[in-house]
Amino acid sequence: MKWAPVKKPRMYQDIVKQIKAAIKEKEILPGEKLPSERTLAETISVSRTSVKEAFSVLESAGVVEIKQGSGVFLLKAPIDDILEKLNAVIQGPSVDIVELMELRQALEGECAYYAALRGSRDDLERLYHAFSDLEKAVLEQRLAADEDLAFHMSIAKAAQNRTIAKVMNMVSDQLMVGLEKSRANTLKRPGKSHSILEEHRNIYEAIKDGHSQLAREAMWDHLQKVKQRYL
Repeated sequence: MKWAPVKKPRMYQDIVKQIKAAIKEKEILPGEKLPSERTLAETISVSRTSVKEAFSVLESAGVVEIKQGSGVFLLKAPIDDILEKLNAVIQGPSVDIVELMELRQALEGECAYYAALRGSRDDLERLYHAFSDLEKAVLEQRLAADEDLAFHMSIAKAAQNRTIAKVMNMVSDQLMVGLEKSRANTLKRPGKSHSILEEHRNIYEAIKDGHSQLAREAMWDHLQKVKQRYL
């Protein structure tokens, strides 16, 4: 195919569109390496930062794997699945969820870390009840968005950092919108709700046991999977 210069403001979406076209025309096959960041930037007249952003979004969407020192590789998956994920990225609104999840990873990873270090007995009891409520909602096959948010907010409180708690409260409405959308998608996939419950259990157990680094990693991993499931 012939690559074309990109001129629109949301450049990463146009970059993704051209990558999608190359995949559709079988110029890039599952498992194969994409053009390098430098090559793609020069070919379609964009900054390397825009290409890096496009690759990052595609990684979050579960389309590519970024191997340090080797390059960016299209995952080995059916073409139809790859194209469906690319369409979700190109449509636009889902990217807002990706941005929200990236904020949550930066913020809530540290919430979990400090909750494991500083959480009081009352904090841990509150977290236990929040997890129990979430578990009950999942077993009853409910949306569980309220319970999910309460679980995450209890971790923010347990971090014993008033500024973090304020920021979490500021974005709580957006968190609820994101949770409702991601959980609605999850309910359509049998068994997924229980897998997500286990992700929350891993976070809870790490905080309860005082394993701060493990708590941070469990939270980051959970939110990374939320991004991938939504897309």
